Amino acid sequence: MNNMKKLMLSFMVIIALPFSVFAEQADPEFNEPFTITQVFSEGTTTAGFFTAEVLTGCKWNLMYLDLSTESGKAMFSQVLAAKSAGFKVVRVYYKRSDSEKCTATGLHIR
Repeated sequence: MNNMKKLMLSFMVIIALPFSVFAEQADPEFNEPFTITQVFSEGTTTAGFFTAEVLTGCKWNLMYLDLSTESGKAMFSQVLAAKSAGFKVVRVYYKRSDSEKCTATGLHIR
């Protein structure tokens, strides 16, 4: 029960804070809301999610999150809440590396 309270509190804080993270790009091909189907975390600084819809240009159709930053931790809380509540991601800002690895720098969830 304690973990659920922490998750909900984190989600409420994220919603209350203004989004001050601006990224390099929002892909125009992500015009439709998408559904998070799987969430993962690896090691101490990497997490991410897969979607039911194709994330064009992102290697393995996944979006990484950088947990070494406060914004990455906040986005991970958003992703967990969206997955459990069935909310859709309506916009994602991200950086894409030369190897097509996409790392989110901002999320909008509805």
